[in-house]
Amino acid sequence: MGNSMTAQQHVEVSNQQIIKGLGIAVAVAVVLSVTVVLPAEYNKDITGIGKILGLTSINNAAVGEDMEITSDADFILAGSQGEFATKTLVVEIPEYEGIEVKALMQANNGMSFSWRTDGTPLYMDMHGEKLENPNEFESYKKAKSIAADNGIFKAPFEGTHGWYWQNMSDDPITVTVTVAGFYQSIKTKN
Repeated sequence: MGNSMTAQQHVEVSNQQIIKGLGIAVAVAVVLSVTVVLPAEYNKDITGIGKILGLTSINNAAVGEDMEITSDADFILAGSQGEFATKTLVVEIPEYEGIEVKALMQANNGMSFSWRTDGTPLYMDMHGEKLENPNEFESYKKAKSIAADNGIFKAPFEGTHGWYWQNMSDDPITVTVTVAGFYQSIKTKN
């Protein structure tokens, strides 16, 4: 390995060169502001270049204007009336007994859910009852032997919606359920 030498260079820049560079930078900033920023951010296309570049379509909805969503996609938008809430419940189901966990929801509101047992499968019926007639219920999903489930639920009517779990074993089963979305309350009942 030989000696390493570093060469230092001194560059002298005159005030005139600095002013010239600053002037070029300001001119480029003005041109970009008029041709790109104004059309994209404020929908103001003074030069017509924004339209050619497709920038005026970026901000074509006026503030406060209703937005219309149209799509051929296979999804449904859930409502969001009320406050967003999230909760995790841990419930123990004694041997050969059942328990319900229900969320009170307005029609069309949505919530995501995830639940799991401590490993032992159980019987599950996800269903809802209407507020005006709590003795009538509508089942959404049933399973004879399941240890976990998750998804996103949209309430078809105003009422209580959730799960009935039946322990079919000789030992207690612990179920942990987490819900997040737009519901008024969530309760457990035997």
